Amino acid sequence: MAKVPSGILGHFSGKVGNVVGATWKGIRYVREFVVPANPNTDLQKAERGLFADLVHLAKALLGPVLQVFWDPFLRSNSGWAEFIGVNRDLYTDTDDYSTCQIARGTLEGAVISSALYATTAVIIEWDGTVLGNGSADDVACLFVYDEEYKVGFFSSNATRSAETLNVNVGTGRDNTKLNAWLFFTDSATAPTKVSFSDHSDCALP
Repeated sequence: MAKVPSGILGHFSGKVGNVVGATWKGIRYVREFVVPANPNTDLQKAERGLFADLVHLAKALLGPVLQVFWDPFLRSNSGWAEFIGVNRDLYTDTDDYSTCQIARGTLEGAVISSALYATTAVIIEWDGTVLGNGSADDVACLFVYDEEYKVGFFSSNATRSAETLNVNVGTGRDNTKLNAWLFFTDSATAPTKVSFSDHSDCALP
């Protein structure tokens, strides 16, 4: 049943005839009422699988990355929703996270030259040469995602000039299931600039 709090000519919420009124993030809208279908085709199953993968990744990213490095740059969307929307267009092959972007921005980035899972930690290296708008003092951020156990690990304890960073992920992990991303920012807690991320699989020493 619809509610019309502002009178007959005002905004309404709920279903009236074949239209639905609602509010999303403070924006009022009206749409046609559509009975959802669930054909469960192979294409639908594949789509749900890809979406589920992104949701698991987003959950691991939420606290250390999305709330810190996405939310402050958005007005009418959350970092969570923006991340899912951006990466649903990029992530097209189940369990291949190489195309996913966990950070986006205008700051100069870098390419991971080495990513190793050594006993208890993932260790990455990069070339810290500054060619654009980056700085040797930029904070280097490393996020590692274990797609098997759907958990993430984050570290920002190095600068661009250090050219190496590691994060403790524990023992007994399958290196073929570990994904590493590197990005840079001008501040680990109150960023005004962020770079695009670079992805690497993790090899053994």
